[in-house]
Amino acid sequence: MTYSVVAVDDDTGAFGVAVASKALCVGAHVPWGSAGIGACATQAWHDLRYGYEGLALLEAGCSAASVVQTLTHGDPVAPNRQLGIVDRRGRVASYTGSRCLPWAGGMCGRSYAVQGNLLAGPQVVETMADAYEAGTGLPFTVRLVQALVAGDEAGGDRRGRQSAALKVWRADSTGAPGDVIADLRVDDAPLPVHRLLELLSVYWLEHGTPVPEDAQALSPTLRMRLAGLLGVPENQVDVALERWAREHNLERRLIPGRIDGVVLEVVERAGSPSLARPDALPVTGWPR
Repeated sequence: MTYSVVAVDDDTGAFGVAVASKALCVGAHVPWGSAGIGACATQAWHDLRYGYEGLALLEAGCSAASVVQTLTHGDPVAPNRQLGIVDRRGRVASYTGSRCLPWAGGMCGRSYAVQGNLLAGPQVVETMADAYEAGTGLPFTVRLVQALVAGDEAGGDRRGRQSAALKVWRADSTGAPGDVIADLRVDDAPLPVHRLLELLSVYWLEHGTPVPEDAQALSPTLRMRLAGLLGVPENQVDVALERWAREHNLERRLIPGRIDGVVLEVVERAGSPSLARPDALPVTGWPR
């Protein structure tokens, strides 16, 4: 009923899960994780216990493989379940019960596991693995979603499409809500995976950070231009720009004495943040 990728980012140490299904609100119950601990996807005839108990075992120092063994041992319904796990050391495991509806299976690679059930065929997880490995060097969130897109385009869930989700946790816990880097969900849509890809542009726009060396200095000419766009005197541009950025959820992109090119573009578009370009996602400035 579902296919997913569970991974740890070799560059940042962040943990993530991307998942899609022909079921409503797949992001509400499949992805589990915690900063500094690991992540897992519990699916097929899923059991939420596999999520919270799995994380407790990971926190206790158990490996991904031993967590699978502990959770499935003694569980009479384990043959109907599917599970993918990554631990804090980057070890991964994928489990598919013998009674999962076909096609069902999974595979593991360096720092990731892909798995699915009720799929169009083995090419779904194989293509996902290929796409994830080919994405080396891309931002982690992009890499996860592009693996999901590859699985969707290889046939995905053989019943059709309905929902998709992405969730990413930091490498180390701060105890703050910010430990969750990304939490994007498409709960019911005709093309949920592709909508999730589109949402990455909005996520980057509103939650990303500027690259200071790429920002323009607020020269007198630029101040005059911004004053006209914001409808304020030139000596009030800084205050007006800060207020405008907060109103448009772009306060993370403010740089004293300079302006991020993305902010300038949105100002010039009269506040419309219509910068969704899933076919040309940025490489820098992603939340970490």
